[in-house]
Amino acid sequence: MKVVIIEDELPQAQQLQHYLTEVMPSANVLRIIPSVGEAVEFLSSQPVDLIFLDIQLSDGLCFEIFEKVTLSNPVIFTTAYDQYAIQAFKHNGIDYLLKPVSKADLEKSINKYNSLTHSGIDYALLINTIKELTARTKSYKSRFISQSGKKLRIVTDTDVAYFYALEGSTFIRTKRNENCLINETLENLEQELNPYNFFRINRKIIVQISSIKEIIPYSKSRLKIELAPGFGEDVIVSYKNVHDFLNWIKK
Repeated sequence: MKVVIIEDELPQAQQLQHYLTEVMPSANVLRIIPSVGEAVEFLSSQPVDLIFLDIQLSDGLCFEIFEKVTLSNPVIFTTAYDQYAIQAFKHNGIDYLLKPVSKADLEKSINKYNSLTHSGIDYALLINTIKELTARTKSYKSRFISQSGKKLRIVTDTDVAYFYALEGSTFIRTKRNENCLINETLENLEQELNPYNFFRINRKIIVQISSIKEIIPYSKSRLKIELAPGFGEDVIVSYKNVHDFLNWIKK
C-alpha cells in the first residue's frame, strides 16, 4: 500500500510514520513532502493509495495541490486548526485529525479507510456526495464587529467593498469609503466568507465582486484591479491566481 505524508514539520511527520508502521504494517511510506510545490510535482507522476496531508504547509495551504493535480485517492488531513474541516471534506477527505495526532486517533482513521476501501462502497460516489452535502450546509459569515474606542459597530457583508491587511491589522473598507478595524485575519476570513461574492486577490486584499471597477492586463501575465473605493496602491492579481480569479468573476 503506497502512502505519502505531506507535512512541513519533520518531527511530526516522523512520528506519524512511526505510528503508521505499528497500526498498518502493510503501508509503504514513499516519501515525506514538506511543501505544496514538491507535492504537486510528486503526485503528478506517482500514483498513491492514501495521503496524509497537513493543511498549512511551508509555501501555502494544501488546497492549492488540488487545483493543480487531479486526485481520486482518499486523504486524511492533519492540522492544528479546526476551521478547515468543511473545506477538507470537499477535497477527498475521509478524516480530519487535530495535532498532535495520537496513535489511537490514527488507528481509528485507518479503520475508517479500510472500511471504505474493502467493503464494496463506491468511493468516488461517496466523495461526491460529501462534497454536495458540505456545499449545501456551509453557512458563511455575514456580520462583522468593528470597535472604535468604546463604541461597537456592525458591518454587514453587503456593506463591504473589500477587506485588507495593514501593519499586522485587518480592516474593512466599506462602500461608503470608511475604514473599520476588525479582530480577524485574512486567512480566517478567506474560510468564512461566501466564495461566490468574495475572492482573495493577493496577500493583502479580499475583494467583494461589486467593488471591482475595472480589470486591466498587467505585466508578466498578471492583472491589475481598479477598486471602488480606491485602495491607494496598485492591486495586482498574481500570476498563480489569475486563472481562479477569471473563473470566479464568471460565476
